[in-house]
Amino acid sequence: MGCCSSKEERELKYLEKNHIPLDEVSKKHKADSLKKRSSEIASRDSNPRNKKSGEFSILQDPSSNSPAVQADEVKEKTPPTSPPSRPQVNNYKPKKPKLDVKDFQFVNLKGEVRVKPPGSINGQAFSIDTCEDCDLYVVDACAQVMIDKAKNCRIFLGPTEGSVFIRDSVSCKFAIICRQLRTRDCHNMDISLFCRTMPIVESSSQLGFFCYDLNYEALTSHMQKAKLSTLHNFWSRIYDFTPKAGNWRLLDPDHTVQKLLAPVPEEAKAAFGEHGKEGPLFVTWGDRDAPSNDYMFVIFSKKKEEQAMQFIDEAKQKATILRCNKVAIGLDMATKMVNTTSWAKSAERDLSEGECVGVEISGPGCVSQLQGSAAALSGYVTEKEEVGAMFRYLGVETGTGHQ
Repeated sequence: MGCCSSKEERELKYLEKNHIPLDEVSKKHKADSLKKRSSEIASRDSNPRNKKSGEFSILQDPSSNSPAVQADEVKEKTPPTSPPSRPQVNNYKPKKPKLDVKDFQFVNLKGEVRVKPPGSINGQAFSIDTCEDCDLYVVDACAQVMIDKAKNCRIFLGPTEGSVFIRDSVSCKFAIICRQLRTRDCHNMDISLFCRTMPIVESSSQLGFFCYDLNYEALTSHMQKAKLSTLHNFWSRIYDFTPKAGNWRLLDPDHTVQKLLAPVPEEAKAAFGEHGKEGPLFVTWGDRDAPSNDYMFVIFSKKKEEQAMQFIDEAKQKATILRCNKVAIGLDMATKMVNTTSWAKSAERDLSEGECVGVEISGPGCVSQLQGSAAALSGYVTEKEEVGAMFRYLGVETGTGHQ
C-alpha cells in the first residue's frame, strides 16, 4: 500500500495515461526510484522493533498465522490482569438484648406471691433478698441463685447449673434442684433437695432434708440446660463444716414438695403446666436406715444407660431405690468388685471401659422380683452391700475438694 501511493508512481501513471513520451533515462530513473522506495519500506516493516503494537507490515497479510501476528493479536485482546481481591469478612455481630437486673431478682417483698415462668430466666443468675412471708417460684433454669435474709417464705427453685447460696435466713421452706447447695447462718428450715454434689451446712441449725419429688412439664429441658443428670442426686450426703448434733436431719420419706409448699398458688400451678409422678426425676431413699434387710446392687457397663433406666423404672414400682450413681470406676475398682462377687472375669474389662450406672435396691423380696430383669438387661447383680458401698459415692464432692 505504501509504494502504490508514492509521488513517483503517480507521476509515471499520469505520463503513461496521457501518452506523454519519456526518454529512456528519465523512465529508468523513475523505475529505480520506485524500486528503492519499496525496498526501504519492506526492510522497515520486517524489523519488529520498528513496528507498533497492533500494526501490520505493508508486505504482510493481517490474516496471516505467523507468530508475530498471533502474538500481537493476543497482546491486543488480553485484558490487563489485576491482583485478586481479598474476600470480604462480615464482622457484624448482632447486639445481645440488654437485660434488666430487676427482672432477675425478688427484693424487699412482704406477703407477696411472685412467679417466674419457664423462659423468663433462661439460664441467667437470680437473687432473692430481704423477703418475708412470701411465696416465690422460679420455674426456670438458672446459672446460680443467691438468697439472703429470707424469713417465713416458701421458695421453689428450678434446675440451677451452679450453686444455690442461702444465708441469714430463718423459718423457710425450700424446693431446690441444683449442682451445689450451701447454707450459712440459717435456722429452722425444711429443704426438698436434688443436689449433684454433697450439700454443705455451715453455722446452721434445725435444717431438715428430704428427696425432691415434683416433676413438671418443662423439667426435662431445664435439667438439660442446667447440665444435670437424673442419676446424680446426693441430697442426703450432707457435709457439715461445723458439725454438731441438731444442725441437720433427714426427714421422713412421706414428705413431698406439694405438702411442703402447700397451698401452691394458682400462678405457680400455671407455670408448672402438666406434671405428675412420672417424669425425669425419681425418689431415692438416701442415707436413712434401709427399709428392709433385703438388699441388691446392680451395675450396668458403658453404653447401657438406657437399660439401667429401664431397670430403675421397674425397680421403683416393686421396691425402694436407695441410691444411684453414674461414674467411671477404672480397672482396679472393677477387679476388686469381681473378686468380691461371683461375676465372670470378663466383667473386669466390661466395667472398666467407661462410665457405669450403679443402683442400690432394698425392700422385701427385691432380689427375687428384680434379679431376672437386671440380668436380662445386661446388669451385674450382687447381694453384697460392700460392693454397692464401693460405688455409691465415687466421684461425689462437696465442691471444696472433700469426698
